[in-house]
Amino acid sequence: MGSAGVHGAYDSIETGGVRVRAFCWMGDCSSWRFDAVSGCQPYAFSLAGFLSIEVTNVPMPRLRTSLFTLSLAFAVLTAAAPFGEMARAQESDAQELSNAQLLKDFDHFVFIRSDELAEAYAQAILARGISPTEFVGLIEDDPKESERFQNAIRQAMLAPMLEEVAGELFNLYERGRLDRARNADEIARNIQLLGGNPRARMLATDRLREAGEFAVPQLLEVLLARRNQPLESQVERLLVNMGGDAVNPLAASLFDVDAITKSRLALMLGRTGRSEALPYLTDLYATTDDSAVREAAAQGIRLIAGYEPRPEMVAELYTQLGEQYYGHSKGLTRFRDETHQLLWNYDPGVGLLMTPIRTEVFHEAKTMELAERAMARDAEHEEAIALWLAANFSREIDHPEGYENPVYPASRPDALFYAVMAGAESTQRVLARSLEDRDSPLARRAIEALSRTAGDSSLWEGQGASRPLLDALAFPERRVQYDAAIALGKAKPNRPFPGAERIAPILAGAVRDASQRFALVITQDIERQQELSELLQKAGYQVPRAGRSLHDVQAAIADSPGIDLIVVELATDSTEGLLESARQMQKLQATPILALLPQTGWNKLWPRYETNTLTDVARAGLTREQLAARIGQLVSTASGDPVSESEAREYALASLDVLHDLAISRNSVIDVADAATPLMTALGDQSGDVKLRIADVLARMRKPEAQRALMDAAMKATGSVRVALLDRVTESARGFGNMLTDRQVSDLIELTTKSAGREATAGAALIGALNLSEQQLVPLILASEK
Repeated sequence: MGSAGVHGAYDSIETGGVRVRAFCWMGDCSSWRFDAVSGCQPYAFSLAGFLSIEVTNVPMPRLRTSLFTLSLAFAVLTAAAPFGEMARAQESDAQELSNAQLLKDFDHFVFIRSDELAEAYAQAILARGISPTEFVGLIEDDPKESERFQNAIRQAMLAPMLEEVAGELFNLYERGRLDRARNADEIARNIQLLGGNPRARMLATDRLREAGEFAVPQLLEVLLARRNQPLESQVERLLVNMGGDAVNPLAASLFDVDAITKSRLALMLGRTGRSEALPYLTDLYATTDDSAVREAAAQGIRLIAGYEPRPEMVAELYTQLGEQYYGHSKGLTRFRDETHQLLWNYDPGVGLLMTPIRTEVFHEAKTMELAERAMARDAEHEEAIALWLAANFSREIDHPEGYENPVYPASRPDALFYAVMAGAESTQRVLARSLEDRDSPLARRAIEALSRTAGDSSLWEGQGASRPLLDALAFPERRVQYDAAIALGKAKPNRPFPGAERIAPILAGAVRDASQRFALVITQDIERQQELSELLQKAGYQVPRAGRSLHDVQAAIADSPGIDLIVVELATDSTEGLLESARQMQKLQATPILALLPQTGWNKLWPRYETNTLTDVARAGLTREQLAARIGQLVSTASGDPVSESEAREYALASLDVLHDLAISRNSVIDVADAATPLMTALGDQSGDVKLRIADVLARMRKPEAQRALMDAAMKATGSVRVALLDRVTESARGFGNMLTDRQVSDLIELTTKSAGREATAGAALIGALNLSEQQLVPLILASEK
């Protein structure tokens, strides 16, 4: 017998000159296989479904005898070989295999559903650090391996043990395909193949289309050179068929190439049928002096839109396209699921230049570019200005930490600078957009800009029928409410307006509970309700209610100042209905919702909510750690990081400053007395400087409850805090008279007679301010003589 190998679960040993190796050749080892390879006769079979034997270089006449001999040898070997020895041999044998053999072994063990071995071989491939392009070469350079690998990956993705490692291999393969296709030398080679035979053209076309935008600069060079008419025709046809991948690079070149190329590109853009080319073609039509170019632009417009050119619409068309980018349109994102996108510009001396930019800020960069083009054509286009401001704010919000934006350097002024400079009208538009989009971070930045620029009345009068700052008072995210109330309160309005009555209570709420977070749990299973509630409480949330439906938690929604998170785990149809119903409720329109679904439900709903920053559709079965991380990411994206203790203190102090100023000025529009009840509660909860500043506001309210709450707080306090609170009660009594109860007066007299120093003096001052009757004063005087 030539050579024999036993292949299966335990790598290899060598006994008595016979090599036994853990490997099973092709297909299902539970059945007989036969193939002819280079004149040799491989033959594989299964023993008890456990290991397979491969016999090579065995002449067919000797095969039956050899199989019997080998099966007997295998029985002896498996009985004699220690398990540990076979296991120890596994690593050394894997190291002897080539990359190509490792890949074939992975495919094979996937097919026979030996998941542990398939995972081991996949890990061995990954551990070698093969580059993506090298890995794709192992697959695509072997026609049989390409189909085999694709089938293996599809099957492995269905196996829980292999899903993760198969995903890593597939990502390595995809990255390699892209890297190979986008390589400049590879692109140049494929462009030359366009001039070859039909098979070469087909192969080159596929690869260049796969390269996408990366291929356009060299393809454009062929058109600019005008040296090879047949190749130019192939390039032109390819660029048209590339559709969206060709539009941005060609549009960036459209205004700076020679007239002949302008006409050619205009017609090509028209033939793509892509609507995003319309603004550029209309701009070219409106600005060119060349009649041939103008006609080519007109023809391109007709091919796309079916109407005659409308040069007066240039700014509007750029703005409309900018809106699509601002909305992160999938159709305008060329490299989905990749970390970078490409921006384009054309330099006549160099050619078409690409600038990679992080995907997080790509759409904002394109929006700003298009808005700038619109403003260049119409300096008074208000929507374009507001769109640019919103995109600039969003750029800051989405900016990855530590990243240097190639088109917006750190030396340039921040977004707030431009918003303040643009004035209240444009910023009101930004705020209105943010409220409509339920974009809390953008809303807060717009309010900050408004508070610095808007005059008194423009804050609450808004623009026409739109009153964004007043609408912000009812926004579901409480930080937006706080910011809006502070801005309106600082303005000290002197004319009534709708919603003014909400300002003081919102400010008082910021004093009392700015850092509190409220979450709801909705699931049918009672134990699961408890489990999820405990997880949320551990994360810092209060869970006022868990229920089986949205109806069950209605009371908790009404009683809470706001709902910061909802976690849902229901059947797919019930989840779908809940998500739709929740967004119809004013208090839940901007609430982050995490929906946990079975695989089939996830498959149905995830595409719908993939880009929705307020709704995260996840597969059920996440660990507690994964669930906590998912919640943190969702809330951070939707609303920003939770209000910290320091931020809560800043909100409390800012709100108290506004309430204090309104109280001193006795503002007739915003009645600080509307804040009395929550401030009286906060007076008992707070301490230190915040407590005394609450007392300052209460002392300026003409409400008996406020004066009495101050007196109760003073009696419970000690030392310097008691003295300070007694002073606030005195201030209240001087302004509004004695509103204390008889019990409180008696307690005050007793305190004053038994105290000394500053406390006694503070008590005496309060007694004087209360203007007590002689009957009340005489016992106090007589007690002092003793």
